[in-house]
Amino acid sequence: MGFITAGEVPYRAAPIGPKELNRNEKYVFAIPARYDFAFLTGYEEVEQILEGKPLEISEE
Repeated sequence: MGFITAGEVPYRAAPIGPKELNRNEKYVFAIPARYDFAFLTGYEEVEQILEGKPLEISEE
């Protein structure tokens, strides 16, 4: 996400960046931009799961 927020990615398919879920010292976990734009079956359930902050990061 650092490249995107720093403006170092000159071209990307979406007008918005990926949605960060969580991070630790080594990794950033994110969902691609526009993952839900097609409104495929089940996208509402994915949104509900993500609102509950389901990803817990361990530093181990």
